[in-house]
Order: sequence, then C-alpha cells, then structure tokens
Amino acid sequence: MDEREQQLEAAAKLFDTAAEELDKAAAHARVSAQHMRDGEIPRAGAHAWATRGHVLAAEQSLDEQALEHRLRSRPLA
Repeated sequence: MDEREQQLEAAAKLFDTAAEELDKAAAHARVSAQHMRDGEIPRAGAHAWATRGHVLAAEQSLDEQALEHRLRSRPLA
C-alpha cells in the first residue's frame, strides 16, 4: 500500500469510527426516549448521557479528520 492509500485508509477509519459512535448514540437516544415515556427518569438520564458521550466521541473523530485535512487543503486565490 503506497502512502496515499495509507492516508485514505486512515481517513476512512476515522469516518467509520464516527459512524459507529453515532449509531451507538442513536440507540441510546431511543432507549432514553422509551424510559422517559415509561416515567423512568434516572434510567432515561443515564442513556441521555451515554448518547452525549457517543456524540462527543464522533465529533472527536471528525475533528481529527478535519485537522488532518487542513494540512492538505490548498486555498484558491
């Protein structure tokens, strides 16, 4: 695998990570919603925090990709 392919694979992995975290966030959000409907507020809150944690992890992965991209992006005059 050449250097460009390695860079592209590294970028793809960051997007995969973000997608996985967002899938987990969505699952926790659904559980939190159901607990709210059932009046189980503490459990709903716990899943809400888990949702937020997964969103933060996804953002972190996307931030890493954005920081890497800035090194290769060339502004047009």
